[in-house]
Amino acid sequence: MAALSPTALPTRDALREFARSQRAGSGSRENGTGNDNTGCIVNVGPYTRTRDGKSEQVSGYQRSNPNCGDGAEGAVVLATDRARQRSPEAERRPAAPMRAWEGQPNQSWRELIAAEETRRSDGDFGYGMRGQQPGSSALGRYQVLRDPLINAGWRDPNTGAWTPRARAAGVTSDAEFLANPAAQEAAFNDVMRENERQLLANGAMRFVGQQVPGLRDGPVPITDAGLAAAAHREGARTVRRYLDHRSANLPAPVSIPGRRGDLSRFNEVERRLRAFAATPYQRLLP
Repeated sequence: MAALSPTALPTRDALREFARSQRAGSGSRENGTGNDNTGCIVNVGPYTRTRDGKSEQVSGYQRSNPNCGDGAEGAVVLATDRARQRSPEAERRPAAPMRAWEGQPNQSWRELIAAEETRRSDGDFGYGMRGQQPGSSALGRYQVLRDPLINAGWRDPNTGAWTPRARAAGVTSDAEFLANPAAQEAAFNDVMRENERQLLANGAMRFVGQQVPGLRDGPVPITDAGLAAAAHREGARTVRRYLDHRSANLPAPVSIPGRRGDLSRFNEVERRLRAFAATPYQRLLP
């Protein structure tokens, strides 16, 4: 049989003839073993075909004919289809982590918090991260600390163990918390509610809609989003101390080398008040 043209669509008869010629050429091997099926595979090179008046390129493929000739037609497997088939290794890979923050309250605000805390926009989106500083208790996408989790009812104040509230969400250990995006989002909702409760109780929320003199760079706008972000970073009590200090326009506190004194904490509060000022935020408390 003449060689197949790369620009012509091979016919069924041509494929059969080619299979016979391949089988005839390998007859000695077949006779010797009785199970050599080399001649039953037809390799077809790339070719061009016309469909709906348009030319299109077809990738090379193999045509398998188990009965080697006039029997069953066999399967045609395109090279592009083989590339799409999932390998056993791919099947064993875990599914990509769920984007569990989507549809949660204050989604855009949460995304900004995650960008500040874990800076992960792919992979596991930061859900599996532990605190990077030695001795840090920070966990997960939002780097929630032990004390906020205690205040939110997720950890025991005496032992630090995970509470029934956490166990109901499928969490009995730090590792399970890190592996459970949905539980992290539920815990963060409770942490946000507790921060709001504290900000309301200590009077910080009364500053919403006002401005206070900044430590630098002019006035600082006070918004719900900024207060919530600052409280997540430094705690509600530090936020209220900052507001009292700046509303009185006192001199900047002295920095204490080697320790995170008020200057460092106030700088962080002010930075988040500015960074989150224009971010939409709806309070979770009724």
